[in-house]
Amino acid sequence: MAFQTDSAKLRAVATQLDDIKNETLNALGRYMSMNQDLNGSAFIGLASVASLKTTEDVATTGRNVSARFDQVIQALRTGADEYDRVEHENQSSLSSVQA
Repeated sequence: MAFQTDSAKLRAVATQLDDIKNETLNALGRYMSMNQDLNGSAFIGLASVASLKTTEDVATTGRNVSARFDQVIQALRTGADEYDRVEHENQSSLSSVQA
C-alpha cells in the first residue's frame, strides 16, 4: 500500500482557511464598528455597558479563533513543505540507485 500526499491540496486548504479567517475577522470588525457607533449616539445606560462588554468578548474570541486558524494554516503549509522535501529526497535516492 502506498501513502501519497498532495502538497498542492494541503496548500490550497491552507489558503481557503486563511480566506475564511479573514472574512470572519472582517465581519467581526464591522460588528464592532457598528456597535461602537450605536453606543456613541443613541444607546446609553446599562444596556450600553453590556453591549460594549459583549463587543469586547466577541473581539477576544475572534482573536483567539484567528490565532488557532493561523496555527492550523501554518501546520498545513509546513507539512506540505516537508512532504515536498521528503519526496525530492526520495526521488534523488531512487535516481542514484537506478543509475
